[in-house]
Amino acid sequence: MLTLRSPFVRFGWTGVDLFCILSGLLIGTQLWKELRDSGTVDVGRFILRRGLRIWPLYYFLIAFLLAERLFLGFKRPYLWLDATFLANYYQYFHCPTHEVGGGWSLCVEEQFYLLIPILLMVGAMFLPKKLLVWLALIWFGALPVIRHFVLQGVVDPEARRDAVYYCFHTHSDSLAIGVLISWILIWKPNLLPKSRLLDAALLLVFVFGFSLWYTTGLTRLYSIVALSYGALTFLLLRLQLPSPLRSKVFYVISRLSYGVYLLHAGLFKHVMPYHVRLFGNGFVSFFLAFVFWGTATLALAFVTFSFIELPFLRLRDRLFARKSAPSRLTRPPTNPPSLRGYEASFT
Repeated sequence: MLTLRSPFVRFGWTGVDLFCILSGLLIGTQLWKELRDSGTVDVGRFILRRGLRIWPLYYFLIAFLLAERLFLGFKRPYLWLDATFLANYYQYFHCPTHEVGGGWSLCVEEQFYLLIPILLMVGAMFLPKKLLVWLALIWFGALPVIRHFVLQGVVDPEARRDAVYYCFHTHSDSLAIGVLISWILIWKPNLLPKSRLLDAALLLVFVFGFSLWYTTGLTRLYSIVALSYGALTFLLLRLQLPSPLRSKVFYVISRLSYGVYLLHAGLFKHVMPYHVRLFGNGFVSFFLAFVFWGTATLALAFVTFSFIELPFLRLRDRLFARKSAPSRLTRPPTNPPSLRGYEASFT
């Protein structure tokens, strides 16, 4: 089908990179603000806050898969890798049994949550706080070099992609760009006011970068995707996003997005064989699957959010309420309005 062959569908995989831009941006903003205000980063506090957002639903799903293994005899040979957030470093992607659908990207996120606060905390001991941005620049610049050496001797196209796509040390360009943008928001907010010349330059970077997605090799591809989405993100921050993205409806969707991401693969895996028998493999079948099972996934995500995620979020709020209370010495929030609609997805 022509629709399924369009460039926007073919490059749907870049949605992970776009999400990582936003993740690096919002997590980086939190860390840069803490570093600016306190001179250091409380790594334990940060990891616990992140954990109470990510771990409850994730480990509920791990427990569910373990129960399937114990009581229904399903083979789950790699479940321990998902449970320890190491699945992205084990090449099981061609095996018939995947454990947590999309879990590799959560592994990359968790590795980011662990490494970046430690890096900033240690860096602040030796460098001026404003110069810590060089750590992110070196990180971003090193990734194409690392991919170059990883790909040496790998000939098969699919094997080449697998060799660099799933691991933090070969595919975290977008997280680095998100952290760089967040540094600008905190340390160089004067770059946010409107400038037609800068806006045009950012748009040109995005369009030119997008055009290279078709031709560039794996060594530079993820860096170019990150720069493209980074330019677009910074442009939208400068222009301010349209109000619907800050609406209550979008807020609700953002709250449920984590559950949808974790649950959709398992649901589709179980129902699609029956769906295909009824509706075939054409575009109509694809559309009906998107509507029916997408809605079912959203409903299931609402249930899991209400009964699993929300109680732990409330617990987190109680645990950190005293530390998070406004202080006379605390600077006012610097997040631009366009960022606040996305925070629910990460906080």
